[in-house]
Amino acid sequence: MSNLFDSGIRPIVDNYLLKQAAERRDYGDYWSASSAGYCMRKNIFERLQVPYVTEDARKQRVFSSGHIFHAWIQDITKQAGLSIAQELELQDEELMIRGHIDDLVLVGGAKPGEVLPFKGKVGGDDYNEVVKSAQPHLILYDYKTAHSRSFTYSKGRPMSHYHKYQLATYMLMLRQLMGEPVKPAELDDLPELVEARILTISKDDLRMDEKQLMWSEELSSEVRDYWTELNKWWKEKKLPPCTCADHEGGFMAKEQYNPYWYEGEPCSIAWFTEWKESNKVKENSNGRE
Repeated sequence: MSNLFDSGIRPIVDNYLLKQAAERRDYGDYWSASSAGYCMRKNIFERLQVPYVTEDARKQRVFSSGHIFHAWIQDITKQAGLSIAQELELQDEELMIRGHIDDLVLVGGAKPGEVLPFKGKVGGDDYNEVVKSAQPHLILYDYKTAHSRSFTYSKGRPMSHYHKYQLATYMLMLRQLMGEPVKPAELDDLPELVEARILTISKDDLRMDEKQLMWSEELSSEVRDYWTELNKWWKEKKLPPCTCADHEGGFMAKEQYNPYWYEGEPCSIAWFTEWKESNKVKENSNGRE
């Protein structure tokens, strides 16, 4: 009997997902905000649309399932009346960044006489009184998914380097937009945005974990410096050193996580050179036709 996996829908699903993955989002002259904090050489490869060395259907299934969890939690915050804006496109013309936020929510500050849905104790205090006494404040949320094993690993650890830079980039752009005289109507008359969080959802047991990032001038300078340096490399048409091994235990320098791992090197210069040479051959061939 033939392999059931090969004779059913899995090959079709995998091929569909791989085809989707090949149609990578192209931001044109802009950097993707979600790539903040990553190796600058990798980001330049991405912007140049250098093809990945290999494609993995299983990884694409993981990414696709993450979108499902995003939509699930976004629907909840919307239906609960917490969400101010979702998938709002942000753009920075100075740093040349573009991206979309997952969720901006307004919490706290129940209206006088409002009946809150939950009754009970929070830290010994009446829940209703705790919520009513809190001032309304904004939280920018970025939703992530992970396996439950990572919850044990990350417990008590600070926010990851990559998540910190992503959140800081979104906060930078959203704060700028909220300060503009003309902005989307949903951003009018809101308190200042000074807090962002990563909410991670376990895909196998639905546990949730939150890590907080507070805005500061130091954070603003740090994230601006990152994008300024990346723009400098791009303008000079040079490839920066690969820094995939410098953060989070160097997992991004490993073959299973680095899409440009080739001949033992992450963000491989050899792979980049082969791609450039193949493009030259195509261009010369097209020119002769």
